[in-house]
Amino acid sequence: MTRFAAVVVAAMLVFGCGSGPIIAPTPTPAAMDDVIAALVLRRITIHGLVSGDPGCPGSDLHSNAVSLEVAIDDRSTTHPIYLMRWRRAGDYAGSAQAFGDCIAEYQALHPGQAVSQVESEPWRAYGPGWAPDLAPRLLDALRSVGGD
Repeated sequence: MTRFAAVVVAAMLVFGCGSGPIIAPTPTPAAMDDVIAALVLRRITIHGLVSGDPGCPGSDLHSNAVSLEVAIDDRSTTHPIYLMRWRRAGDYAGSAQAFGDCIAEYQALHPGQAVSQVESEPWRAYGPGWAPDLAPRLLDALRSVGGD
């Protein structure tokens, strides 16, 4: 009886482990630290970082957000970036209106400032007065860590 049970268990292991398709795990976006590293690799210097700051005080996006003060290459001018990440695709899609409202609130609080934005799921970012080469570098950094 013991020998029969051992044969049955061995057969289950052999046939059970090999039956069915092999499914590779899907890539997941990196964490905020990885984005910061990707920015630094693109010659963007981080001068300040504040967790939980979406830039729009009336928004509930604070749990997704960090604000960064950055400079490009060796320039002395800094630019604010409000960067947000969503963990689930459904949350990202469902938050488009909240993100748009956040930008509108920011613009209302800072009239006359041009605001740029970048989106690369699961990341969204915006900020005022960006240098022309900041948005492409930011987008490249987000894509390098799993965006879109």
